[in-house]
Amino acid sequence: MTAAKSAERSPSPSWPSWSRAPEWGLAIGIAAVLLVVYILDRDHSFFQAYSLQTLLHRIALFGVLAVGAALVIIAGGIDLSTGAVVALSSVVSAKLLTAWLHSGTGPPSLAITATAITITLAMGLAIGLGHALMISGLKLPPFIATLATMAGLRSLATLVCQNKTINVNHPAYRVLGKEPWVTLGIFAGVATVASVMMGCTVLGRHLFALGGNETAARLSGLKTNRLKAVAYGLSGMLSALGGILFTGLSGQADSRLGVTYELTAITAAVVGGCSLAGGVGSIRGAVLGLFLTQIVIKATGALVRWLDSTQIEGLVLGIVVVLAVAFNQRLRARKR
Repeated sequence: MTAAKSAERSPSPSWPSWSRAPEWGLAIGIAAVLLVVYILDRDHSFFQAYSLQTLLHRIALFGVLAVGAALVIIAGGIDLSTGAVVALSSVVSAKLLTAWLHSGTGPPSLAITATAITITLAMGLAIGLGHALMISGLKLPPFIATLATMAGLRSLATLVCQNKTINVNHPAYRVLGKEPWVTLGIFAGVATVASVMMGCTVLGRHLFALGGNETAARLSGLKTNRLKAVAYGLSGMLSALGGILFTGLSGQADSRLGVTYELTAITAAVVGGCSLAGGVGSIRGAVLGLFLTQIVIKATGALVRWLDSTQIEGLVLGIVVVLAVAFNQRLRARKR
């Protein structure tokens, strides 16, 4: 009798921990969407080589922004200035290449191009550190601090370019954003480094602790102000990298570039499992969330032929983020 009772009470064999990762749900969702598109898209235009290459290129361009958004959200913050930093970085990098560092008629040297890119990335890092200073030093809520810079930095970009577009036709610069496989390589490198940092280093564990409970993290001896500086600094630098890539894609710098890009990045992170309360999420999930949202947007445009996917992008993102947050909230409530 005792043996029977102990057998009844013994837990059933569980699946390996890696198989219970939330990213598997995203992977299944992506597969389900692709299956539906394959069934409904009779001429299979969505799965043509050029269409898939364009989709992957777009994912890579927005991917660096999504990684930055995920880092900040996991650390318990939010960054609404992503699109404005993209615009300012676009204009500043173009000015550096066409006027400030090189004013000749020929293309700039590789050294000048590398210097311009380095200065632009350093500017993005400085903007992120400024956000951390406002949040930690002035005690501003992250929403207010980044909302203010979202407006201010875009106005600054307009002043720098005098409300005009700047042509950047330098091959060494444009290759970063124009060539799909180069852009994919950059995105893969950024995502891999960020994923390893968050999952395998002490810094990553401290950022999770900061987002989970800032007071407890501070009482346990963590330098919370420094951790915020790391999260926002990386987000700003990745936004600047996004500005360089998008400018390389079009060959034009424009202060109007990057409008609503922060929504795309934050949506990818939230759909990927990052909790807006902080302390929960992963870079892998954010990447898969970006894949899912971009596939849904492009698939909707492919299936509804009288609509352009860019016309409904905001609508799709809005619906997806509401559903994702509602699902995460219900899931967290059940776990409690």
